Amino acid sequence: MAAPALAQTDASAPALHIGLRTHYGFIIPHSAAIREVSFSHPRALELDLSLHFTSEQAWQYIQGYPRLGVSLAYTSFDNPEVLGNAYVLLLYVEPFLSAHKRFSLSFRLGGGISHQDNVYDSISNPQNQFYSTKIAFPLTVNLMSNYRLSDTWLLRAGATYSHISNGGIRQPNKGINYPMATLGVDYALRTAAFPERHLQKHGPLRQERYYLLALLGTLKDERADPEDKQPLWGLTTYASQRIGRLSALAAGAEWVADYSIKRELEQKKDDTDFQRGAMLAGHELYIGRFRFNQMLGIYIYAPHKARDPVYQRWGLEYHTADGLYVGINLKAHRHVADFMDVRVGWRLGT
Repeated sequence: MAAPALAQTDASAPALHIGLRTHYGFIIPHSAAIREVSFSHPRALELDLSLHFTSEQAWQYIQGYPRLGVSLAYTSFDNPEVLGNAYVLLLYVEPFLSAHKRFSLSFRLGGGISHQDNVYDSISNPQNQFYSTKIAFPLTVNLMSNYRLSDTWLLRAGATYSHISNGGIRQPNKGINYPMATLGVDYALRTAAFPERHLQKHGPLRQERYYLLALLGTLKDERADPEDKQPLWGLTTYASQRIGRLSALAAGAEWVADYSIKRELEQKKDDTDFQRGAMLAGHELYIGRFRFNQMLGIYIYAPHKARDPVYQRWGLEYHTADGLYVGINLKAHRHVADFMDVRVGWRLGT
């Protein structure tokens, strides 16, 4: 049953929501080094502010009404002596399916910055192998069910998966992964109507192909001296072939020069080349101007062998209309993050 249309003063303005949520979950013991301190139950309190877009163009693009928002969360890891607490600031995008009905589903992707108050210390806190910097970079995904109580109140329940890592800036950096059950409410500071729309049938979807080139970079600590940072830079290029309204397949290559490896080899008086090259293949999820990509990399040039011959990349990008894009990207060997980079690039399309 469709909910009554919501009134608003300006039909072109998106709805404005404030939300409050609670979370309760567990830590995944993904490595033997952190297993002994993984048996706790994180709990979190989250406040967020969002814009919920209602235009025909927004709906036709993703067949749902998207939200863009910012959230602030306090997380207790239920182990103050070792893990402490995290304070998380996230930016997110969240498409809603069937927002015009009383019951709807939504899916959120978010990334941001966090502060941890009890990090690893070789003397005072050696058990915390999860993170060793006070500043880190969280990523989150969730699936929510939503029930509209009235024109202004929305009840929400679902599941959230969160990951916090410093992206390899300093070791140890096993990263903390914690799924949680989520319950909360939203209040509409400005309401909006969510009409029931139908997909426009203008023939088959145009198969768009893009070619992308980007420069990437970050700073990474030395293994021998975590206080000493070394630059890391690289170049990546790939082709992206759209196969649906929300999906694309991508393939390409990257070349990375990690000067923390160079310094490590110099200290061993080893003249092996520290640079690495790899082939990439994966999937891209399109949400408006945002791209969430998941790639698998295979080293084709690595004289100084990496932890594994393959690795994963997880990225979030924002693309402008004129072809420029910026993003963040996490590289990991299985459960261990290698580094997180920032990147800027150009897109050429057909």
